[in-house]
Amino acid sequence: MLAAITAACISAAAAAYSIAPPALWTILKTEGGKVGACTTQANGMHDCGPAQVNVEIWAPPLARLLNRSVAEIQSALRDNGCFNIHAAAYILRLKTDETSGDPWEGMGRYNNSKPAIKSSYQLKLVKAFEQLYPDEQASSPSGAKAVAMPQR
Repeated sequence: MLAAITAACISAAAAAYSIAPPALWTILKTEGGKVGACTTQANGMHDCGPAQVNVEIWAPPLARLLNRSVAEIQSALRDNGCFNIHAAAYILRLKTDETSGDPWEGMGRYNNSKPAIKSSYQLKLVKAFEQLYPDEQASSPSGAKAVAMPQR
């Protein structure tokens, strides 16, 4: 059974992991995934669900953390939108904590920590943020405008 993602789910995930809701909305818009779908990457790995969580990287630690099988977690990441966004919020919290709390740096690392790949992804994040929040000033960590990502 496919479970959709809702605004209430995004708010709950943001609150649970002390993430600003605009950060989750921006990742969702940037990733463009869908409940029930996975994308096969050039390296053969699979990004699943609305937030395109990489199942090869994240299903094993989530399975250990939640005391569930890797197969259950893979299915939930693909088919349960709310589980997917909670996983994304958890990952974003970990990545943001790695950066001493910098939300844009954490959002970039959500995709990849290699500087060139991260910077490219951050530019996509800024575009998505500006589309979602046209009245807010956004800036990329690489210096294009000064971003005002709300902090928690």
